[in-house]
Amino acid sequence: MKDSNNPGQNSNNTSRHASIVELLSTPPAIAQQPQSATELEAISLSRNASATSLDSQMSSTTSCLTKVHAQKWQHIQLSQLIEENKLVTVEESVSVEEAFNTLVRHNLTSLPVEHASNDMNCFTFDYNDLNSYLLLVLNKIQVNDPKVARDCQMGKPVPVGEIVKLTPKNQFHKLRETDNLSMAMGILGSGVHRLAITDLEGTQIKGILSQRRLIKYLWDNARQFSSLQPLLNSSLRDLGIGVLDSQTAPTSRQSRVISIQGEEQLIMALYKMHNERISSIAVVDNHGNLLGNISVTDVKHVTRTSQYPLLHNTCRHFISVILNSRGLEMGKDSFPIFHVYPSSSLARTLAKLVATKAHRLWIVQPENSAASTPSSAISSSPQSTTLNAHAGANDHEVPNRSGSPISVKSFDENTAQTASTPLFEKEYRTGKLIGVVSLTDILGLLARRQTEHKQVDPQAARRQRGSVAV
Repeated sequence: MKDSNNPGQNSNNTSRHASIVELLSTPPAIAQQPQSATELEAISLSRNASATSLDSQMSSTTSCLTKVHAQKWQHIQLSQLIEENKLVTVEESVSVEEAFNTLVRHNLTSLPVEHASNDMNCFTFDYNDLNSYLLLVLNKIQVNDPKVARDCQMGKPVPVGEIVKLTPKNQFHKLRETDNLSMAMGILGSGVHRLAITDLEGTQIKGILSQRRLIKYLWDNARQFSSLQPLLNSSLRDLGIGVLDSQTAPTSRQSRVISIQGEEQLIMALYKMHNERISSIAVVDNHGNLLGNISVTDVKHVTRTSQYPLLHNTCRHFISVILNSRGLEMGKDSFPIFHVYPSSSLARTLAKLVATKAHRLWIVQPENSAASTPSSAISSSPQSTTLNAHAGANDHEVPNRSGSPISVKSFDENTAQTASTPLFEKEYRTGKLIGVVSLTDILGLLARRQTEHKQVDPQAARRQRGSVAV
């Protein structure tokens, strides 16, 4: 797909409906109010939503999305972002498997793990913990608790409360529901992934505010926040956020560009994400061209013993497994777009982050103008027609909606691997991987530019968590 700023690039194509990813990869005209409620819905839908299910999506959208805010976004109280129906907790005594099933059942990416009811200082269980647990089961990592390690490797149930202690975590930050977005921005912009919103007394957690939720809120309401417009219209290069050149050593406030070769085994990608304390990793070919993206949430595809052979297959093959399993499950005709360019606007970057539900996008430098092949052109290729019909929008941050891990036996892996080759050649080789931009980078920028937190350091939380790798 061309990274064009022309929102009508597919307007003349009547032979196929544009996928949700295509719709969302073009940011809305911020200066104009939407013509109708339907138009606003189309802007804020995630790329997993079907274009024919707008009514069901509208019912799940919070009232904040259509409310015109008279005050500045910095002064909005956190109570407006609380999604109480999304607050699900588990007791520390439940097994890791049960905690994982709870994540999937409620379409969540993290769960507070309580020592007792209304535990205000609880840990959280997320897919990074699940990844560590899997590596422990496979005896790929060592921990300081030999009993937990032994139980994992023997297949015994392990309490989730023990596993969450093995992965370094940041302090569980808490703000009251009457606190404002500016305060939340200062915390999340430092690299903290989520914080708790409590009642006025600070004695009960009412909701969890994540980096991704805050970004989506700002994007969905961007038309009402005029102060954001100059930033949204600026390019990543002009804003100086993220890493725009992997050949230059990153500063103390920048992330490193971490990637893995497409022909390396999947288990090495999971191990590398564990070591580096990252939630996703870029997959590149031998020339450094971006092939795709693997996230810790993809661990859900290898949680069954029958799926373990995938761990010793290539990362490149695993990407085709993700695309095909999502396509067969959801029947979507769309592609995950995990890349932007140095010239991409912040608005375009936000749109893609919201659409893919990702924590980071990879910055590529296209070799030439033909590097980004339009999806419509790919669809017309006989070699890629089959995969295009089954390749779903890769949901890298939300568990699959079936309520259980996807079985690798649900499709012909050999066919998927063969059919995926033309797709990767045309769709994913969009350019050489040169950088990365994350939610933390963007929230840190907003904090420094538009709040009182002028010195916020986007790498502060990461340094606190530390890295296993030397």
